[in-house]
Amino acid sequence: EVLEQIIELINSHHSTLIFVNTRRLAERITHQLTERLGEEVVGSHHGSLSAKIRHRTEQKLKSGELKAVIATASLELGIDVGYIDLVVQIGSPRGIATFLQRIGRSGHSLGLVPKGRIFALSRDELVESMALVRSIKQGILDTVRMPEAPIDILAQQITAEVACQEWNTDDLFESLTRSYSYRNLKRKDFDSTLQFLSEGISSTAGRSRVYLHHDQVQNRIRSRKNARLVSTMNGGAIPEVASYRVVTEDDQTVVGSVDEEFAVESMAGDIFLLGNTSWQVRYVRGGDVTVVDAHGAPPSIPFWFGEAPGRSLELSTEISHLREELERRIENTEQAILWLSQETNTDEWGSKQIVEYVQAQKAALGVVPTQKRIVFERFFDESGGMQLVIHAPFGGDINRAWGYTMRKRFCRSYNFELQATADDNGIILSLGPQHSFPLESLFSMLNTRNVQQLSEQAILDHPMFHVRWRWN
Repeated sequence: EVLEQIIELINSHHSTLIFVNTRRLAERITHQLTERLGEEVVGSHHGSLSAKIRHRTEQKLKSGELKAVIATASLELGIDVGYIDLVVQIGSPRGIATFLQRIGRSGHSLGLVPKGRIFALSRDELVESMALVRSIKQGILDTVRMPEAPIDILAQQITAEVACQEWNTDDLFESLTRSYSYRNLKRKDFDSTLQFLSEGISSTAGRSRVYLHHDQVQNRIRSRKNARLVSTMNGGAIPEVASYRVVTEDDQTVVGSVDEEFAVESMAGDIFLLGNTSWQVRYVRGGDVTVVDAHGAPPSIPFWFGEAPGRSLELSTEISHLREELERRIENTEQAILWLSQETNTDEWGSKQIVEYVQAQKAALGVVPTQKRIVFERFFDESGGMQLVIHAPFGGDINRAWGYTMRKRFCRSYNFELQATADDNGIILSLGPQHSFPLESLFSMLNTRNVQQLSEQAILDHPMFHVRWRWN
């Protein structure tokens, strides 16, 4: 149904830019639209396609050859794609600034107004999209939060500076703190970073990653042999993730890239979609997936890990406000639907869905969860397992950290490992039969005295930490 509406919009406009949040969804939507409209009018654009293919798609869109391009954030900024008269967003963009930037790609001619449509894929996304539109109407924007004295970049800068010349430690600290980002750098953090760079990591094979020599008597730092090479080859904060190139067998043209795990699971003869073309795997070898054109044979869709964006705190706060205001109005269903439609530019059918959704939520829980009213719910699933749900619309970043920390707290209290997961609207923990406690006691499990230590321990134990460590 969503596709049919999008096709209607494409046919009634000169050129349409369709944004999605993941490369996998970009490939899937491109394939589905191509089957209905033809590959000569539909294109795909994302970061795992080669620069050559992306440039060709941009030129075709600019010249009017393509009526629609499905893109991720790769077409969000800084690329001239010519005249676009409509932007479609499939799923919530997860942030106010992101949505404004994407919608702003349309209506670039004098006197025109940028125009966009959001297609929510679930009721929670519909609430999120409503809050997004309401935020824009009220002039609310995401806050840009600059990291304060990041230690990973500090380590890079110290290594690079010392690779160029020998330094006195006090002089180097003074020089670094003249940078605005490091104006509040604590001396103990500087000294700890210096110690790490000069002592490295201890393992059974010895010490590794020792880049500097620190003379603590003379208070001098000088570089070791590998410091200059490491500074040159490993600078920056953009993570280098493991991926395999996709290369054509006949002329060795690079089509794009796929995730390492997808590549190693692929077998000769498998067919997958990349860049609106079906490719058949010939062999996987040496970091490359060698392919031939599958001539439109039914494909699978590649997957890429860790690419969906998290919801911004400002949008999460606006969702909470919208829930609060809607809760006050849901006793009168018709008035609530009318108010919601006017407030969020949503059609009557969409507003009716959300009013009924909030009414059902209040009937089940007694209240509507907000950032000011967090709800703990305990229930038994079909297999008899006990589940604990924390309804808290703070966004995935906060909820994941909260979930990891709660999990660590439970493990300490009951000496038992349990499963925990989180999304933008809450946390769920799978409990065992030995976990017997009044729900009220959960509110005091985390407090200002223990949350820092518990969260640090939880993160250090999490597999994600080791991936991020490798990136740095």
